[in-house]
Parts: sequence; structure tokens; C-alpha cells
Amino acid sequence: MIVLIIIGYSLLALFELIPFYHQKHWREFWVNAGFGFCSFTIAVLLSFDVNIPSPSEPIKNMVMFVIRKLV
Repeated sequence: MIVLIIIGYSLLALFELIPFYHQKHWREFWVNAGFGFCSFTIAVLLSFDVNIPSPSEPIKNMVMFVIRKLV
């Protein structure tokens, strides 16, 4: 499974990151590289059956905090 993940993310890097690098779109390059790295890390952890907690509760708490500040 890990081999498929590596192949998939290599193809994504080939088609997404390399054009940004050659066109010198540095901001887009680094944002895509950062998101890709985070996504790759999560994909590898999921392939090893690591339990990743859901981010829904912290997001809900942040939204409620902002709403309380606005009211």
C-alpha cells in the first residue's frame, strides 16, 4: 500500500510542483508542497492503521469562540 501512496504522490509532485518551480511561482510552490507533505504524512499513517483523531471538535470550538466574540 505504501508503494501506491509513494507513486501517487510522486505523480502529483510531477504534475503540480514542477511547473510552479519552473515558472518561479514560489508562493504557490511552497503552499502546495506544504499541503502535499501534510497530506502525504496522513496517507502514510492511515496506511499503517494509525488512529488519527478527528479535527471536528477543535474546529467547532474555534468557531464557537469566534461567534461568542462577535456577539
